[in-house]
Amino acid sequence: METAAPQPSHARKICFHSPRVRIAAVLGACLFVCAPLCPGAATPASLARVYSANSGNSISALEEFTAQFTSATLAYQHIQDYTTTFVKQQRIRGELLPREVAQMKFMKPFSVYFKWTEGPNTGMQVLYVAGQNDGRLLARPRGLLGVKTFRLDPASSLAMKDNLHPITEAGIGKTLELLDVNGRRALAEGRARARRLPANSISQVAGPCYELIVEADEKSGYYCRRAIVTFDPNTSLLVGAQTFGWDGRMIEEYRYVNLRINCGLTARDFDPRDPAYGF
Repeated sequence: METAAPQPSHARKICFHSPRVRIAAVLGACLFVCAPLCPGAATPASLARVYSANSGNSISALEEFTAQFTSATLAYQHIQDYTTTFVKQQRIRGELLPREVAQMKFMKPFSVYFKWTEGPNTGMQVLYVAGQNDGRLLARPRGLLGVKTFRLDPASSLAMKDNLHPITEAGIGKTLELLDVNGRRALAEGRARARRLPANSISQVAGPCYELIVEADEKSGYYCRRAIVTFDPNTSLLVGAQTFGWDGRMIEEYRYVNLRINCGLTARDFDPRDPAYGF
């Protein structure tokens, strides 16, 4: 995602569970039967039909979101690599920075490449492969500075400049983890509320969209007051996320547009010696 300032210590890891024991067995059985989940994952609508048939009741927006989020998490387990047009906008030190767009490649366990195509960093390239390059990210800026490749500690002030998260927290999987740790806690404490939203243009995908709200004050240690999350209707993967603070202002927005999964990327796609990159 992106590259960025130290994330609050409370904001790390996940898997939403339904607050009602009465539907746990139904949801679990449905998710198990539907795996593998890409494509053709279990959807909130299918889960609702199963639950209604067994109990005569419909599930709430929170239960529906929980099922969808679980489906997204399981679907991500079947992803080996992906390419996408990554869109981000963040608020740093109170200022909402311009929107940025980058072409992104990602391969598990953790190799990521960005090339910015819109925004103040247009033309910049960044490459990070866990366990290689002495743990450094490689950055090739635009303009005159582009004649040199910079090797930076991902947590350094220069690498984190104008970023909320370091590059080591980039991608769909890390976004899921960030949402999960806070959602799990909110559910356990009975502080989570959710509502369904119309298909959200944030992700440019007409997929299921939800607003998750935490009923707690700013001192409670949650990462954000509320989040808007969009899922791809075909793969169930998360494709859009916005978070908002207690003042109502947006903290950050991430989109994964034109997502292509399991493209067959290899280590060669993350080799800094590739002449197409110019590192």
